[in-house]
Parts: sequence; structure tokens; C-alpha cells
Amino acid sequence: MTSQPSSALIGSPRSGQAHQTAACFSEQKASKLTELKKLSRLVLNISLMLWLALHAMPSLAAVISVTPDRNPVRLDESFNLIFSADESPDDDPDFHPLDQDFDIVSQSQSSQVSVINGHFSKTTQWTLTVTARRAGTLTIPAIAFGSDHSQPATVIVEAAGSSASDGADAELFLEAEAAPRSPYVQAQAIYTVRVFHRVNISGADLTEPAAPDALIERLGDDRRYVAERNGLQYAVIERKYAIFPQKSGTLTLEPLTLKAQIIDGGRSRFNSFFDRPTRVARARSDAVQLNVRPIPAPFVGKHWLPAESLELEESWSQTPPQAIAGEPVTQTLTLRARGATVGVLPELSGIQQLLGSSEIKSYPDQPVMNEEKLFAGVLSTRQEKTALIPARAGTYKLPAITIEWWNTKTDRLEVARVPERVLTVLPSSEPATQTAPPPALPLPQVVNPQSPAPLSQTGTRVSTAAGSDVWSWLALLFLAGWLGTATAWWLSSRQRQSAPKMEPRPNAGERAARKALQQACLDDDAMKARQALLEWAQIRWSHAELGNLGELSRLAGNPLAVEIERLNRSLYGRGEHAWRGGALWLAVEAMESEPEGKESVSAIHLEPLYKL
Repeated sequence: MTSQPSSALIGSPRSGQAHQTAACFSEQKASKLTELKKLSRLVLNISLMLWLALHAMPSLAAVISVTPDRNPVRLDESFNLIFSADESPDDDPDFHPLDQDFDIVSQSQSSQVSVINGHFSKTTQWTLTVTARRAGTLTIPAIAFGSDHSQPATVIVEAAGSSASDGADAELFLEAEAAPRSPYVQAQAIYTVRVFHRVNISGADLTEPAAPDALIERLGDDRRYVAERNGLQYAVIERKYAIFPQKSGTLTLEPLTLKAQIIDGGRSRFNSFFDRPTRVARARSDAVQLNVRPIPAPFVGKHWLPAESLELEESWSQTPPQAIAGEPVTQTLTLRARGATVGVLPELSGIQQLLGSSEIKSYPDQPVMNEEKLFAGVLSTRQEKTALIPARAGTYKLPAITIEWWNTKTDRLEVARVPERVLTVLPSSEPATQTAPPPALPLPQVVNPQSPAPLSQTGTRVSTAAGSDVWSWLALLFLAGWLGTATAWWLSSRQRQSAPKMEPRPNAGERAARKALQQACLDDDAMKARQALLEWAQIRWSHAELGNLGELSRLAGNPLAVEIERLNRSLYGRGEHAWRGGALWLAVEAMESEPEGKESVSAIHLEPLYKL
């Protein structure tokens, strides 16, 4: 019987194992392909859902506003319509709806990109120079920018007026007007002067408006455009001023005079550009009168504040208002007034008085005041920051802040208000510690060698015999230094007492301001006394920024503060009694007679935020 080779018996199992491994690898590969197919289907479904969601969301429409650069305007006088978009509109604009009431002279487009605190913004403007086809209140229709539309607006077109000059064909003349013609005292009136010319001008000199008892501020840059008068086309230069009457009654703005160098049409015999002949021409405007009204009877506020618009804002260094006991938190109050000077804006701080609690100390910073002279009028801002440091944890109620003001546009009393706030004070994370008095200098001690040495805090014996001599020498050294210092102080005090005292003498500027203040008090002129008092105080306290009488009152203290309050009531109150300047001058002399350094120390030095 023949046996099979052993190799055949052994090779059969190995072959079966290889077939089994290959089958297992195929199954794994098929499983991975299945998972990849499932994953690709999932990604495809998610992408499809996102695409549908994005296309299903309604697109945000761009906000497009339109503003005329002047309103009102005259018939046959060109002006600009400015379309502004804060985002890119859907398409280019279609200005054909304007053809119904306006003629488009020219148009331009500009873009402006800004990045503020990481926020990207883009503004696009379309500027159209147009002329109106008829007089009246015309509507600027909504202009289509693809699917987006601008907001409609209105412009008042006045009938073409006659020339300010007697001649119908005048080559150069002036127009002057003011609005409103009956402003309130200390309220803004816009004074506009226009130079009309249809000749070439190489140079011109225009006088400035002047009026007694009025503050006059020039607004913005001059504007140039084209207008038609009596069938003739003129180039126009327009300039504006803000007038703030300081007393009620009739206010007369004197006529303005223009002196211009006009280039003749002919050429010189040398045919040189620089030698073209010129001649002088003069023009004069009409006087303008304002009927200034006093403070209206319905106004019941503490401080008379007329404005076209007013905003009062509040912000905190932490929102919502929250602090930690012993650590400061800052409150910022901002007051913005359009059509008012910064001098009439009231003080905003006074948190310590409002709180009525000794648990919180307040440290107001110097106010930041700004006055922008825009072409449309004066925009004033007053910002005050106050650091509050609560002593203990808890909740503290801050009452509402209200400012009464008179709206000159609606002619009624309005109130700007910051609502009541609750300041939450959290306990401090550091344990309260009491400041221990500094240790006294140890005196030399006689140590008994028989007695054991004292124990230290760690329990080890400390040898005092070795350090006793050192402390003795140190005590003697400190004693000698103290005696030397006392002797030097005694000698220097004797020299100061024997030296003649030199009285400080005011400089020339302070003497002139003091003399002007004295004269205003003698004349009982409240307005001049206010101006002279501020000028004198600014020189005397050069380290302080004094913008109004209220800040000077806090700095000077009584009795000058009492007289300043009387002066304020006379200037800005209802004027029941005539002002007399004798008491104010006596208060100034009494303050100057006080020793140097005594006056208003508490007003100009604040308690430090952290005591050492």
C-alpha cells in the first residue's frame, strides 16, 4: 500500500486558509465602498438642502435715501439731489421718473469704504444736479435700483425772485436772508448771504455780519451753483452763518458789502495773461431784522435750552451696570444738541447728590465739549465721565436723569431722559484687611545671660545677645539724624520769618481783564460782565478749562458763587429785576484778598481713588 506524500497532507489546509483570507478582504472592501457611497449621498443631500435654504431666504433690500443739498430752493436755480445706499443695490438706478418735475443737468457716482472697530461698511452715492420745472412743493419719487427702491422725499421750490439790485441786468449783486425771522432768545437762526455774478472775478472782499447782543458763527464752506434771475444766468456763491441772539427784542443785522476785482473782457496791448485789466465793483445787501422772542411761559425747566433736536445717551464701562466693591465703574453721559451752542448745555454729572448715599464715592472727570459748525447749523456735544467706587456689595438705585428743553421746530417743551438704573455691586474677592500701624523701633534691651533665649515663630531659639549692640548703634544713629533735621528746620524757619514777604503781582493780561470786569460791573452790563469774568478767571486759573459760569462757580466758591448765580438768573432767567454789578465786584475783591492757596482748594483737588 503506497502512502501519499506528507507534503500533500500539509498543503491542503494552507490553501483553504488563503481562500478564506481573500474572501474576508473582499467583504471589507465592499463594506468600505458602501460606507463611502452613503457618505457621498449624505454630503450631496446636505449641500442640496443648504442651496435650497439660501435661495429660499428673501434677500435683504438695500436702504437708499435721497437728500437735497438745499431746501428750499428757487425756481430755475440748480441744486443737488444726493442718493445714498449703505449696501450695494440690486441694479443701476433709473432716474427717468424725475423728468416729470426736474431737468437733470449732470450726474456722478462715488463710493466710500470705511472700517470701524473691525466692522466693514461701504456707502455709494449718486449726485444729480437738477433744476425744477415749476414752483411749489415737489415730490422726489421713489427711484428703482433694480428690485430696490429709494425713499421718496419732498423739496420746496420758491418762485423766481427779482434781483436784489435795482438794475434788471446787474452783473454783480448780493442777497441776504435769515430763517426763522422770529427766533427765541439764545436759539439758532440761519443767516444766508448769496453773491450773484455773471462776470469773471479775480478777487473779492465780503464783510462779516455784525449785530449787538448776538453770537455769530460761520457755518461750513462756501457752496457754488448756478441760478437764473430775470432771465439771466448767474454763478452763485452761498455762505451761511448761525446767529444766536442773547436778548429779546428787535435784532438788526447790518447790510453786508462786497468789493470785487472784475476782469474786463478786453486784452492788454501786450496780450499777456497776467496783465489783463481789472476794475473794482461794489455791491451791498439789505439789512435783515429779527424779532427775538423771550423765553416762553410754558417752559418750566431749570436751564433755558432751545434746540432743533436733542439727544441724551448713557453708557457704562460694564454692561449691564455692575461693579465690585472697592473697584471703580465708569458712567458716561453724552448730550448732543443741534441748533445750540455748547455754552447752553447743562451739566450732566452730580451722581453723588443723586445717589444720596455715602456708600458710593463719585469722581467726575473734566467734561469734554465740542462744537461742529456744519453747513446746516451748529452741532454741540457735551460728554461727562464719572467714576463710581462702591464701598460695599449690594444693589444701588440710580434715579432717572431728565433735561427739559424747548424744541424750536415744533415750538413746544420736550424732555430728554435717561431711565432709572440699578447698579449691582458684587462682593470683593479679596478679604478685607485692616491696615496695621508701622512697628515701633525696638529699644536696646539688657539681656540676662541666665535667662533662656526667646523662641521664634517656628519654635527655634533666637539669640538676642548678638544683635543687642547693633540695635543700640542704630538707635543712636537715628537719634542723631533726627536732631540734625530738627536743627535745620528751626534755622530755615527763622530765615523765612526774617525775610520780607513778597506779594504776588498779577501779570498784564490779568490786570487788563480785571479792569474790564470792574468797568462792566460799574456799568451794570450783565453780558459784558459775563465775558470779562470768564476771561479774568481763565487767566487766574490757567490750569482749569472754564467753559461757562457754572464751572467757575464751583471753582471759586462762596461768596462769588452766589453773585454768579444772580448774574446767570439775570442773563438767562425771566428778567424780573435789573442786574447791579456792585455786589459781584465786591465778591471778586473779597476773594482776591484771601491768602494765596486758600481759595477753592476743595474744588480743584479730588480725593484720590485709592488711598495708600
